[in-house]
Amino acid sequence: MLLSIWFCFLFILTLDVPLYAQIPSPPQSTNEKYLAQYSPYEMTFDASKYSVRDKTLLKKLVEASEYLDTVYWLQTSTYGKNLRDSLARLQGDEQTAKLRTLLERNGGPFELLNEYVPFIGDRKYYAGEEFYPRGMTEQQFDAYVKGLSEADRTAFMSPYTVIREDGRGGYKAVPFHDEYKPYIEKIAKLVEECAYLADNESFANYLRLKAQALRSDQYFQSDVSWIDMQGSKFDIVFGPYETYADGIKGIKAKYEASIEVVDQEESKKLEIYTSYLQDMEENLPIPPEYKSEVKGLTAKFVIVRDIIRKGEAAVGYQAVATNLPNDPEVHAKKGTKKTFWKNMFTARFNTIIKPVSLRLIDPQQQRYLSDEGFFQVVLMHEICHAVGPRTVKVGPNKGMAANASIGPSYSPLEEEKADIAGLHSLALLLDKGVIDKKRENEFYISYLGSLFRSIRFGLNEAHGKAAAIELNYLTKQGAVIFNHEKKTWSIDFSKIRDGVKALASELLILEGNGDGKKVQEFFDRWTYMTPELQSSLDAVKDIAIDVLPHYSIQWE
Repeated sequence: MLLSIWFCFLFILTLDVPLYAQIPSPPQSTNEKYLAQYSPYEMTFDASKYSVRDKTLLKKLVEASEYLDTVYWLQTSTYGKNLRDSLARLQGDEQTAKLRTLLERNGGPFELLNEYVPFIGDRKYYAGEEFYPRGMTEQQFDAYVKGLSEADRTAFMSPYTVIREDGRGGYKAVPFHDEYKPYIEKIAKLVEECAYLADNESFANYLRLKAQALRSDQYFQSDVSWIDMQGSKFDIVFGPYETYADGIKGIKAKYEASIEVVDQEESKKLEIYTSYLQDMEENLPIPPEYKSEVKGLTAKFVIVRDIIRKGEAAVGYQAVATNLPNDPEVHAKKGTKKTFWKNMFTARFNTIIKPVSLRLIDPQQQRYLSDEGFFQVVLMHEICHAVGPRTVKVGPNKGMAANASIGPSYSPLEEEKADIAGLHSLALLLDKGVIDKKRENEFYISYLGSLFRSIRFGLNEAHGKAAAIELNYLTKQGAVIFNHEKKTWSIDFSKIRDGVKALASELLILEGNGDGKKVQEFFDRWTYMTPELQSSLDAVKDIAIDVLPHYSIQWE
C-alpha cells in the first residue's frame, strides 16, 4: 500500500514540479520515531458565543494568517512547500497524513530535533534557508557588505530584506514587502477590514497601523500602538519577528501569526512587575557601563489563549510566552509587550515537563514542582528579555544592535540570559516581598524541570543549547547535583543564588561586548553532553519532547 502511494506521489511531483521528480521514499520506521517526539493536544475554541461582527473579524484574521503562513514557507523552504502541497493532494492515507504532519511541524523536510537531517527528499539543509543565495556563508556576506555604501549596508543588515543575486555578478537587498508583495497585499487588506470591525479603538488603530507596516516594512509605529493597546478582548502576534532561523547572520525575521483571546482579569494581576523593571536592571551583576536605562519604559503583560498559530509560531519549538517586538529602537524608546499563552502553558506542563520531572528530579524535591512555579519562571524569563544590553555597550561595535554584532550565536545567548537574569531578578523580588519568599524552592525546582524539557530539543536549537549550558555551568558551581546512585537531579538551595549570579554576570557581559567570537568560545566551553545528562535523557526517551497542538474553531 505504501509503495503504491509513493508511486502516485512521485507522479504528482513529476507533473507539478519536475525538479523534485526523484524523491526518495522515507523509511516509515524513522518517521514514526520522529512523530513520536510530539504529543498531540487538542486546542478547540468555541467562538459560537461571539457576535456576527466579532466572528467575521476573527475569520478574516484566520484568513490573513493563512496567507502569512505561505510567506513563511517562501522564507523557509520553497522545496518543502512544494512537497507539502503535493502531499495535500494525496487524500485519505494515514502514512501520507503523518508525513505531511512532519513537514508542517518542521517547516520543511529537515528534522529540527535531529540536527536538520532530511526525512524526505534529497536536499541538504542550508542554514541561510531562502533568505540568502543558496551557499552564501557569513564570511562571504560580511566581505560583500564591507564594500557597500552606508545606505546599502543598512538594507543588507535589515531584518526585513532578503538577499538576492543582482544579475551583474553581485547582490541586492530586496524588502519583504516587494519580495512577497502578492501575499502581503492580501494580508494587509484583510487586516484593514478587521480594523473596521473592531469595537475597541486601540485595537482598531493598531490594525490600521499594522496594515501600513506590512506594506512598508516600517514597524515602529505599529509596534508602539500594539504595546499601548488597552481593553481589547482580542489580540494578535502578527508579522516578522524572531530571527532564530537565520543561521548565516542571525538577523532576518520570520513571519508568524497567533490570534488570541485576552484574559483581562489575569493580565491585570501582572502589572505590578512594571514598577520594578529599573530595580531589576540596577541589580544586575555587571559594571555600570553595561547597564541600560529602562525607567519610564512600558512593560505590558497580557495573558491570552490563542485560537490558531501559523508561520513560525506553528513550527518547531512551541512557545508558551514571548517578549516582543525585538526592534532595539522600540525597546529603547517604548518598551516591550510580554504575551503568555495560557492554553499552551497548561499543555506543556501537564504533557511534558511534569512527567519528565517526576522521573529525573530527586523524589524529596518533587514536592516543590508546580505549574505555578513554572509560570513564575517563564514570567521572569520574558521580563528579563527587556533588561541588560540590547545594544553593544563597549568595544568597536558600541551602539550596534547586539544580535547584529554577535551573529547567529545571539539567539541561544539571549535565551540563556533571559533564563538566568530572570532567576537573579526573581531573588530580588523575593527579598523585596513582591513574591512570597516561602515559595523560593518551588521556583528553582520548577526551573530545573524546565531545563530537561528544553535540552531535549537538542544542543543545536537555541533553547536546548541555552538549557544545556545552564545545567553544565550550575552543576560545576555545585548549585545543581546529580545523584549517581539514584540517577536523579536536585538543587542545592544554599548555592543556587550564587551560581545564578556568576552565570548572569558572564552572559550579560558577553552581550554587552558584542563579540561573536567570544560568545562562540563560551559556547564551546560549556555546550556538551555529560554521561549523566545523556543517561537522564535516555531515561525519558519514551516521553514526548513537545506538544503537537491541533487547533480548531467552533463557529456555530
